[in-house]
Amino acid sequence: MSITTTEIRKLNCSMVYKMIYESDGVSKDMISRELNFSLPTISQNLNTLLAANKIYRGSVQTATGGRPAVLYKFNANAKIAIGVEVLAERLNVAAVNLRGEILKNDTLEISFLTNEAYFSLFGGWINRFINSLERDPQDILGIAVTIQGIVAADGEHILYGKILNSNAFSRSDFARCFSCPLTLIHDAEAAAIAEHWHDSSLENAIYLSLNPHLGSAVILHDGVLHTPQLSSGTVEHMTLHPNGNLCYCGKRGCADAYCSANSLLRGAAENFPAFFQNVRIGNIKAIQIWHSYLQELALLIDNLRMVTGSDIIIGGLLAKYFSLEDLQYVKNSVLSYTTFRTVDFQIHKGYHGEKAALVGAALTFICDYLKKEALIS
Repeated sequence: MSITTTEIRKLNCSMVYKMIYESDGVSKDMISRELNFSLPTISQNLNTLLAANKIYRGSVQTATGGRPAVLYKFNANAKIAIGVEVLAERLNVAAVNLRGEILKNDTLEISFLTNEAYFSLFGGWINRFINSLERDPQDILGIAVTIQGIVAADGEHILYGKILNSNAFSRSDFARCFSCPLTLIHDAEAAAIAEHWHDSSLENAIYLSLNPHLGSAVILHDGVLHTPQLSSGTVEHMTLHPNGNLCYCGKRGCADAYCSANSLLRGAAENFPAFFQNVRIGNIKAIQIWHSYLQELALLIDNLRMVTGSDIIIGGLLAKYFSLEDLQYVKNSVLSYTTFRTVDFQIHKGYHGEKAALVGAALTFICDYLKKEALIS
């Protein structure tokens, strides 16, 4: 089957576009050497991409002999996606560009409710945020909303939303005020997507979101595990201590009751900054509480690693308080629990911190766009 001239031109343009995307800037000569295209063909493709606002002329490369060369760069701000984090007492929102970078973010203190007033306020606040970006509506790829709950396989309904005290809401409740696409995603899954985006070499890791409630997601070589099973990746309800502390789910002994941020503060009267200030200045009681928490976390990690052999990424609210010594303490505790002490593994903090879920949510739209543009596979 023969290829038409138009198809050849599209393919050539796509190859030039991908080369620019994968670089920090390329000149016409660099494209010519890499792709073996003629300069007229390269100029035509560059003009097409410039007209579509997909690339821009960057800095001038200093040349030794001959004329300086203009570097053409990928326009990461050509399209953006909106990430929204719905929490029990707060909304967070961020505009994220095609490189996964936050361009602008905001927070609104508001209690989650499943009534008309809440969803109307939600829509108005997000729309005002989007309008403040002063972007053409066509530049907005979509809005991805992270939920502290398990989203059904159809993407429409919530199967389990006990943290928000309700299953009685759906995607359509959030989407009614917007003309662009809107999706729902589990918050820990979104955070893991952000970490995998930052380090695509991650092949076998478990992301632990140490927020007021514990969350988790599994990272595989080709991305984040997503299955329709209700319990997939929800390590927060693994039983650590039969008949132990009461979990919000109604069971006793769940990992959430020992490894969430809320479980840490149950043993301390302070807020987090004050508590960790006491830890760092050597307050004995604070250190004992912290080490007890880290040992419970190590027990959870040991159980997970016995099944998966995974490295561990620490994210969420508590991640910023972990020192290198704390991470080593957890690792040493895991090694003291485990049967296979000769197997090495890594525990490290996530790159995006508390904003991981926001970035990862937006990346669901960004990755779809980049795949359609044949820039990533």
